[in-house]
Amino acid sequence: MKKILVLGLTIIFLTGCLPQQIEPTANVSDIIATLVAATLTIEPESKDQPGQTVIASVSTVTPDPAVQATDTPEFTPTLTLTPTPTETPTLTPTATDASTPTLAPEDPVLSLGVPSAEDNFDNGSIIYQYDDSEFSFQVEDDQFVMVAKKTSSYETWSLSWEELTNFYLEITGTFGQDCSGKDRYGMIFRAPDTSEGYLITISCDGQYRLSTYESEDDEYTVIKNWTSSSSINQGTGGENRLGVKVKGDKITGYINGQQVFELNDSTFSHGRIGILVKAANTAGFTAYLDQVVYWKLP
Repeated sequence: MKKILVLGLTIIFLTGCLPQQIEPTANVSDIIATLVAATLTIEPESKDQPGQTVIASVSTVTPDPAVQATDTPEFTPTLTLTPTPTETPTLTPTATDASTPTLAPEDPVLSLGVPSAEDNFDNGSIIYQYDDSEFSFQVEDDQFVMVAKKTSSYETWSLSWEELTNFYLEITGTFGQDCSGKDRYGMIFRAPDTSEGYLITISCDGQYRLSTYESEDDEYTVIKNWTSSSSINQGTGGENRLGVKVKGDKITGYINGQQVFELNDSTFSHGRIGILVKAANTAGFTAYLDQVVYWKLP
């Protein structure tokens, strides 16, 4: 049975405990900005979103099927806050450069037009920020920094507030200085509540996986098992765009604009989106996100 602990928020300044940040070899977040005449940039006035119950981070007993742990992993606490900011975030048009970089013909961003939301972390984030003894999700220097402070056999995520049904979702991220094996980061999507949804991840050793977690039955199901892809820039400093397109029951995965899988699954029909991290091999594994962007689809 799922157990959730409600904790107060503690802000901890992480002095000297993060690995040295790896500078990306290319500013991949500029790709989307140059494809449209204007973009909509989320500009929240505070970390919390108005009129919503914000869940900071949810991790459940979702042991990795590939990990033979001798003990059952602990539940990661769930922090629930009801924010009362004084002002509502606004969507502000931002002019962009007219030049367009070369992308693969099948890259979804070539045909989707203006994003429904684009978060570049230059003024807070649409993803809730959170920090405790196990994990950290914080905006630092215009990046969203995710740290798994301890190795574990489960994944932990932080969510945004908007529910989506059909969409293309993409994050641009970089593996930190210390990573190996199945240390990974990725996205949760179509999460009907804070403790379940689809999980898509890429690992330091150049593989990806799609799975689900259903909290009611404590059931973790692998839909697309770990698969190597030459599209992944693996290892320390590797920068990647991880994308997923969902429409009806069809789920299509993309890495750096290249389609890597397409399948049908109807476990979840709608829900919230978020980002996730897991240290399978390296305590303190860190991933740096430069952008979260999504397009709503009809």
